[in-house]
Amino acid sequence: MSFIFKGFVSFVFYFSFLLLLPTSGIGSLFAGETVEILGGPEDVNLRLVALLNKLDPDFYADEKTQGFVYRYRNRWKNPYDFNIYVGKVGKTSPDSIIRIESPRRGQERMWKEILEQELLQKAPHESAVPLSEKYHVVSQGLNLISPMASVGYNSWNSPLFSNRDTFVSMGIYLLCDLILAGGAYLYAQENLPKKNIWDNMANVKGAGNVWDSPNAVGVFAALAVSRAVRAFDAWEDTSAHNKTAQFGWSFKF
Repeated sequence: MSFIFKGFVSFVFYFSFLLLLPTSGIGSLFAGETVEILGGPEDVNLRLVALLNKLDPDFYADEKTQGFVYRYRNRWKNPYDFNIYVGKVGKTSPDSIIRIESPRRGQERMWKEILEQELLQKAPHESAVPLSEKYHVVSQGLNLISPMASVGYNSWNSPLFSNRDTFVSMGIYLLCDLILAGGAYLYAQENLPKKNIWDNMANVKGAGNVWDSPNAVGVFAALAVSRAVRAFDAWEDTSAHNKTAQFGWSFKF
């Protein structure tokens, strides 16, 4: 059984690496969305800060601007997750550029569409639609059944998720359940109570299945881990979606 357990762990960790690679630092080197805006960085910065304050004031200016003039990041209580930079298009150009980076491709595109509609007064795409409200009780209830179901609910018709974001998030939660609960199940199975010689002589019935193991409770504890993490993520996803929906912007899905 130990050979099977080691093989199982090796497989899920290898598959985890393949799923997490798109969200690693390697992929982020080429990620991000940009918006060019008429006007100098100072003027554009004031308009950007006003927009960020309207959405959620829980952000801060980062002194490490990485070659840009201004940089803003969300604080941990902010349901959005972003790095937004303001700089010049070029040394001789009077215009500015805003660059948006986020761990999620969906949020990058969402911010770009918001900036275009707010700062450029650009009409949304003809197929764009306004957002409908999502409910915390539904997202958290689905999370108790499966974190993947909660991700699916929050990602449906939401600009916060791209198709890749949805796939990766679901894959990560699936792997967490496989690694934690699967590992706990195999451990409990390997440690089922063994009959001693006297039990064998008396023909005493041994442990029938893994749930008779004293370690079976570990399976439920392992399942609770991914659901506890998703509970926080689900709150952020629902809060960010509803904050965005209240301003009436339209998004293309």
